[in-house]
Amino acid sequence: MGIPPHTPDTSPLEEQHPIALLAGLFIGFASVLLTFGYLWPVAPLFPAAVAGLAAVIPFKSHWHVARGALYACLGVVVFEVVFVPILLLS
Repeated sequence: MGIPPHTPDTSPLEEQHPIALLAGLFIGFASVLLTFGYLWPVAPLFPAAVAGLAAVIPFKSHWHVARGALYACLGVVVFEVVFVPILLLS
C-alpha cells in the first residue's frame, strides 16, 4: 500500500522516474512537431499512439514513458482548444 520506503542508495526523486516521464513527454511533443505544419488537426493522435505503444511494449519504466506521452497529448488538446477559436475569430 502506498510508496515503499526508499533504500539509502536511492533518492525519492529517482523512485519517481523523472527521466522516463520526461522522455515520454519529449517523444510526444516531438511527434506533434512533425504534424503542426500540415496535419495539425490530428496532432493529438500521434502522442496518443506513442503513449499506447509505450504502455503495451514492456521495457523499463514503460508506464512512466506512456504517462509522459499522454501528458503531451493532453497539452496538445488544450493548445488546440485555445488555438482554434483564436484562429476562427481572427
